[in-house]
Amino acid sequence: MRKDSEQRGLFLKIKTYLGRDKFQSKVFILLVMIPTAIWFFTFMFYPIFLTFKNSFTDANLAFNEESFIGLENYRRLMTDSGFHIALKNTIFSVIYIVPATLVLSLALALLLNSFSKRIRETFTLFYFLPVITSMVAISIVWSWLYNPSYGLFNILLNFFGFPAQGFLTSSKQALPSISIIQVWKDVGFYAVIFLAALRTIPKSYYEAATVDGATKFQVFRYITRPLLKPTLIFVSIVSTISAFKIFDGIKVLTDGGPGNNTMVLVLYIIRKGIDNAEIGYAAAIAVVMFFIVLIITLIQWFLTRADKN
Repeated sequence: MRKDSEQRGLFLKIKTYLGRDKFQSKVFILLVMIPTAIWFFTFMFYPIFLTFKNSFTDANLAFNEESFIGLENYRRLMTDSGFHIALKNTIFSVIYIVPATLVLSLALALLLNSFSKRIRETFTLFYFLPVITSMVAISIVWSWLYNPSYGLFNILLNFFGFPAQGFLTSSKQALPSISIIQVWKDVGFYAVIFLAALRTIPKSYYEAATVDGATKFQVFRYITRPLLKPTLIFVSIVSTISAFKIFDGIKVLTDGGPGNNTMVLVLYIIRKGIDNAEIGYAAAIAVVMFFIVLIITLIQWFLTRADKN
């Protein structure tokens, strides 16, 4: 009986210790999460809430008071030619950027994957440098390359007998020219993602295909592409969302010009919200952009889910 009593006492002590240890772990986790939760609420959720709230008001930087106006800001969007131009230019920038980014980053990843480890790591570092470089600094360098008078691109065109181009000063070439800069900056980032996905494909698949006499195109079509499908979906969606938020290069290089040919949604939001002080109307534009991004995210989720099934 005494032995059983000692065992029960020992068991209770262990249970009490484990319970106290578990409680301390929960307290520690809670203390660690509180600063993160405060940060998310202050800089993420609260601004999103304010944006939705302001989109239904006539909030203005010039006045302290604001009043509820319902859907008036959204009705205004339907007839705002400036918003239509910004939305059209944003969509075109997505069309320019996303396919080129996908093709070039995948091609670069396939090329790097064919090299030895030392060469692969060296070139990966080289192509990743634009990703970590400030877009403002990149834009300043490219503004010199695009300069109509003394830019390197026009010097090369003249050397090979082609006429000089306006690039950033041309209403037709400005948006594609800036899109090229964005593609050049992003390719290295997505190439690293593709390269990581390629390294997870078992080499035995390629060895078996080689034994069966498959060509490189057949290997890519029947092995590489199907196994990269989740990564392709991820990169296409992330690059699309990124393209919708294009701003830095346009602000530095053209500021929406020439005319309004490079006016995009983010720049238009700043023009209305900061320059014109129309916070309520700018918030309505931001909400529309938010739902565009949300729809794209949902498409990603459904495509990924369908791929798993």
